[in-house]
Amino acid sequence: MESTVLSVAQGFNLKYTKSKVYKDKFGHVCITPQGAVRIQRGSGRRLHSHGHGAKSGSDMDVFAILFQHEVKERLHESGFAVDRFLISSHDMPYFKADGDVYTACFVQSGVNINFTDGPAFLDVVAHIAKMHHALSRANIDAVSARASKNNSEAARKSTLANIESLKKKLLKSGRFSDFDMLFLRGYEKFAPHIVAFGDESGHEHICHNLLKEENIYMQGDSQFAITNFAETAQAHCLHDLAYIIKRYIKAKPMEIMPIGRILDIYAANCLMPLDDALFRRILLYPDKFIKVTNDYYSKKRSFAPNTYITRMQECLRAGTVLAESL
Repeated sequence: MESTVLSVAQGFNLKYTKSKVYKDKFGHVCITPQGAVRIQRGSGRRLHSHGHGAKSGSDMDVFAILFQHEVKERLHESGFAVDRFLISSHDMPYFKADGDVYTACFVQSGVNINFTDGPAFLDVVAHIAKMHHALSRANIDAVSARASKNNSEAARKSTLANIESLKKKLLKSGRFSDFDMLFLRGYEKFAPHIVAFGDESGHEHICHNLLKEENIYMQGDSQFAITNFAETAQAHCLHDLAYIIKRYIKAKPMEIMPIGRILDIYAANCLMPLDDALFRRILLYPDKFIKVTNDYYSKKRSFAPNTYITRMQECLRAGTVLAESL
């Protein structure tokens, strides 16, 4: 692997020594005279249209990288700080080696945002709204955009069918573990929100999809840097707003500010009309419940691990908090 990293680094015209390379959860970080550079294999994206990842170097992976690159460049041109891809010796935002495709970008420095800080969180909401406004005017290449479009409606229909099937099997067996009981409670609470979501056709924007604390840095007094565009895709921008609100509630569940205040800050900076009904459906969509359910039932288990019970209890609590906050 070290020889591959060396080859890829050379493909991006980077100079470093073997003693100045370390691994992190995304790839390899090389300490170069220009700064720390992360080399990552593939686009980092779970390709939604297929429900699973594709081999690094595939056309879909390359299209995803090209889409991410165009989005980052549009944001950079609009004055936003992002982890831009380096351009390789092939004059592309990726480099191919041994049949795989690699990207490289400078590691962002700064302090990660703490969502328990209410004023700082609202500053992030305003920043994200401005980012969405900039991207709403961007002309993104049609080919790479289509390759990076979320197939959300098909995924939700499949999800609903799967959890309905799980419920029927459990009720037929008549024997329930502690997790099974929590799942059945969650089904009664969340299934209506999956059914009610509907189709998003005609509401396509560009969505980051991973606006968590670890991907947002404060640089200086007022500059934010956004990183990790791996899941960026065509979708309604309200998905980002709902995602960040859920992260905020998770970080500060006992004293959350009114969601209406958050929406006012977003609307004032995004300069686009908000679809309140669509936002409500997106916010109440139980993505975490679905993930925990799939993770647990993907394997046969003789008992319910406490970690899964805790995760499902958190899903139920968060769903209650969200419903009461609207």
